[in-house]
Amino acid sequence: METISGQQVSDLSPEQLHGLVAIAVSVGTLYCFLGYRTAKFVIGMTGFLIAGAVASVLVGILTEGHLISVAIGALIGGASGAMALFFLYRTGVFVLGLLGSTLASYNVLIDRPETWIPFAILGLGVAGGVIALLIERPVVTLATSAIGAWLVVSGVAYFLLGSAYLGDYGKSLESNEATVLLIAWAVLAALGVFAQFVTRTRPPSKPAS
Repeated sequence: METISGQQVSDLSPEQLHGLVAIAVSVGTLYCFLGYRTAKFVIGMTGFLIAGAVASVLVGILTEGHLISVAIGALIGGASGAMALFFLYRTGVFVLGLLGSTLASYNVLIDRPETWIPFAILGLGVAGGVIALLIERPVVTLATSAIGAWLVVSGVAYFLLGSAYLGDYGKSLESNEATVLLIAWAVLAALGVFAQFVTRTRPPSKPAS
């Protein structure tokens, strides 16, 4: 019998995947409805998720998906990313604007056939990051709502449509299913924006960059 120290990422049980997706839905709910009110925490969480994901991929390549090594790499990388963005507040604001704008433009433009679409998505993402530095509150509110809604809708889609959705990022969906998910994402993001604006509070104190 294979010990847990030899378990591979691909060997995760359905229950373990369900748990990870449930965590993603919880994090998405926080982003969507409390993004700006908990801006410093959300920025730190964003750094954790990005750096942790990159570290886990790199460790996974080096160890051929060894689960314990990947988990340790994700925790170390995530903690480093969280600390970096938590203390570099303005950088974190830029990253949130970048991610939110990239996600929104991707969902809107990805089905178009033009060859310039990837460059447009990247350009809009960078523009969103820059604009976030200039008008922080509205852009961070929009970005966190968009990111959070995507996490929630993707998680719910996984539970409703099965692991095939998570495996190919929804590319196997029928066009009507993809349309429903896109509409659900847009509606939930709009609700998140509304909730954040009606419960607005003073901007969080900003640590020195």
